[in-house]
Amino acid sequence: MLKGPVCRQYGQAWDLQIMYDLQVAEIVLFVVVGFALPGLGMIGLAWALQKIFGFHTPNPVKNQPYECGMAPLQEAHLQFDIRYYLYALLFIVFEIEIVFVLPWALTTDWLKQNLHNQWLSPVEMTLFLVVLGVGLAYAWKKGALKWE
Repeated sequence: MLKGPVCRQYGQAWDLQIMYDLQVAEIVLFVVVGFALPGLGMIGLAWALQKIFGFHTPNPVKNQPYECGMAPLQEAHLQFDIRYYLYALLFIVFEIEIVFVLPWALTTDWLKQNLHNQWLSPVEMTLFLVVLGVGLAYAWKKGALKWE
């Protein structure tokens, strides 16, 4: 900490701000020197060594996609059926609800005691589940859950 006329002139708050700024600078320096530089250095070193010592001789056989030693039967990049994406989206929507239902179940007692309203929590969660049920019924009606 600073002593003498500077400390008396600016006060203790100024000294604490300098100390805080120095601590933040030390953390940033630690992250940069400890993580970023070694990581980038190893990537750069591997790239440089490959460029210096490696050899690259492409040909049509080497550029083909590898399929267990067999000749490829079709193009490697295919478009997936939209049903896979639809199933994944529906899975996420109906599984993420657990993120909301579990904390709600754990806090119902706290809400009842602190807000003095025993119906607030069950009503709001019922509305949430009704919205999810309507979404499920819509997906079912549209045939999104049928696999042909």
